[in-house]
Amino acid sequence: MVAAAAAMAADEAERARGRRAALSFATIAVVLGLPLWWKTTETYRAALPYAAIDGLGQQPVQLVVPMAVVFGPGSVPGDLPRPLPFRDVQKMEISVNLRTSVTSRYEMRYRSTTAQEEAALAAATAREADAALYLLQDTTLGSLTMYVVPETSSLLPQGINAYVGKHRSALVRAGGSLAALQARLREVTQVMSFTASSIAAVLSDRVPDGQLSPDARRNLKSSLGYEITFSLLNPDPKSHTVDWDIEGAVNRFVKPVLDKLSLVANFSVDSQVRAGRDGRESPDLTSLGCSSLPAMCLLCACRSCTTPS
Repeated sequence: MVAAAAAMAADEAERARGRRAALSFATIAVVLGLPLWWKTTETYRAALPYAAIDGLGQQPVQLVVPMAVVFGPGSVPGDLPRPLPFRDVQKMEISVNLRTSVTSRYEMRYRSTTAQEEAALAAATAREADAALYLLQDTTLGSLTMYVVPETSSLLPQGINAYVGKHRSALVRAGGSLAALQARLREVTQVMSFTASSIAAVLSDRVPDGQLSPDARRNLKSSLGYEITFSLLNPDPKSHTVDWDIEGAVNRFVKPVLDKLSLVANFSVDSQVRAGRDGRESPDLTSLGCSSLPAMCLLCACRSCTTPS
């Protein structure tokens, strides 16, 4: 009895030691292994400055259009605020959405014509004058040039107040007063440059109305689309002629299921027939002499070489 009790006590102690060992290994695996696994398998993701990016949509956008208004002889209005030449700036604010607006800044430069420009304006037609003035225009990128001619000028047909040329220039009648001239210049500028509606239409879908959503911040968005391909393998096309009505089977069995899943994802189904090859075929062997392989004569020692065809 004493021996049996001692044996049972020894077995119990052994089982307790085993439990402690297993618990120790599990603790070490959790305490050390889990952080190590987390660190070695983590994916680095750079933190983007979303606040700064969102602030870009609120910054002022300004379109600068250099514009020269050139007065020909007898076309200078009497109510000009200052003697020629002088500069002026006109601004027009265009609202894109509740947060963003675009300011069109027209940098006006008023001056008189030069002798060469007066000679060009003496042409018989507006087209000839536009071609001659093209060589004298300002080449600044995006600039506009308006040549003001007298109200009685014969360059423009009767009843026509402006002529838009081919090279970002225009001929405009004086109009008698500065207000009338500015109204005509504004109309011609809208034709030659961007209108308020065109600017708003271009930027309306590019500038967000509110806070960017997480989905809008992703450059590469996930596509919920799946392709299902049915393949028919013909191992021996020479001996077997296969034919299958896969379209009818898809319409009967597969399409009803995919129609129910169409609210979740987009599915496309295609089919193909793949021709196989019998793996039991063995290559034909052809014996070639050293005369057929002169570079191998030293290696084969004039013995015939056997190679697969």
